[in-house]
Amino acid sequence: MSAIEIIAVIFAIFILLKVSFVLINPHWWFKLADAILRNTIILTIAYLLIAVIVGYFIFRSFSIEQVAAIMLFSSILIGLGLLPFSETFLAIRDEMLGSRSYILRKTWFTLLIWITIALWTLYVVFSKRIAFFTKPL
Repeated sequence: MSAIEIIAVIFAIFILLKVSFVLINPHWWFKLADAILRNTIILTIAYLLIAVIVGYFIFRSFSIEQVAAIMLFSSILIGLGLLPFSETFLAIRDEMLGSRSYILRKTWFTLLIWITIALWTLYVVFSKRIAFFTKPL
């Protein structure tokens, strides 16, 4: 199996296990989530490490345009999953958001990653288009 196939299998197994646990015993799953989410520093480091490892294999196998399209698809699926809880998010949004500086302090690194991916995508897509028009006939 290739690295991408191994990553895909890990993803599929994780999803099936998570859905099974949530359907069988949602309270146990939420207790586990509570325990994991309480230590945000370790969780952040773990997520970052996993993102670097998976990202390495993803970017070796796919172009940034393909990655961006897959990220859009994933974001849409996440949005669909969160949509039933929109009233809850609206009710706590002021508490979650706070001020602009608070948001930036909490999310600056993630925003930097998203902006980098967006600019990289635009650069690659449009530099190909410009190169097409500047080639001599």
